[in-house]
Amino acid sequence: MLTSNNFKRYLDQFKELIAEGEAMYKAIKVLPVEYFPSLQAPERYVLDGDYDWQKWQTNYKLLLDQVIPLTSSQRTLIEECWGWDFKTTLETHLSNLKAVKEHYEKGLFISYQSALGSFSLEDVSKLLKRVPAGLRRWTWEEKSRTQGGTPRQWYIENEYHVQNLLYFLLAAVFADIREEQYTRSVGQKKPRVDLEIPSLKLVIEIKFWYRKDNPQKIIGEMAEDKSLYLAEGSPHEEMIAFIWDDSRRTEEHDLLKSGIKTLGIFDVVIVSRPGRMPDNTSVINEQDNE
Repeated sequence: MLTSNNFKRYLDQFKELIAEGEAMYKAIKVLPVEYFPSLQAPERYVLDGDYDWQKWQTNYKLLLDQVIPLTSSQRTLIEECWGWDFKTTLETHLSNLKAVKEHYEKGLFISYQSALGSFSLEDVSKLLKRVPAGLRRWTWEEKSRTQGGTPRQWYIENEYHVQNLLYFLLAAVFADIREEQYTRSVGQKKPRVDLEIPSLKLVIEIKFWYRKDNPQKIIGEMAEDKSLYLAEGSPHEEMIAFIWDDSRRTEEHDLLKSGIKTLGIFDVVIVSRPGRMPDNTSVINEQDNE
């Protein structure tokens, strides 16, 4: 179910978009007829004022994508209903927003249990903390389980492998999950997040803790990442750190977690390499990262 905070946040977004859209509609001007060689030419429109039409359309699609359940027939509104001209398109979008807002206020979407509205940051943390349990069935064969087959051993050797694992886990729940996305520039720096869930305004930052790396290095990198990803103007509000400990330094985990959380990071999840996976899985990658 939608939490009361999320419900109000989305409702406020509806009101802001509708108000801005109506202001844009009032600012539409018709180009004078003399600009056209034929008096039969259709009317042409321009937006008079400091409005960002493209940004408004993007926010329109993002809001409907977050609010309308995946199983609802109204999801066609996200991609369809574009008019022949700017004025008609804006009229259609405003009509859609008002209709969806009315359904939303009446709670008619709640029964659908939208995948984007029924989970919280705490749920993401719980899922990530279950990764060790899932690794119990991670493919690691000493001999093939089928006659004539080849034994398979799924190595996890670098950060990209961990990212793939988490994407597979979370994509089944969060339809809007994205990977390797550039976020808002910070001066000349163009940060790129590992994973993000826009509906929760969440970034998941992944670190592969090589044997040669000390905890201080991990903390320093997390501090830098947090300052970039959650900088002023960023679309993200929270961050979860996921650390793959390739050398099973379990005695360091508690202090590392508490240290990173003092940076203002929502949660820290540390997962050690499974015991049956040999110690040298990341040797080549470790040398490449020196």
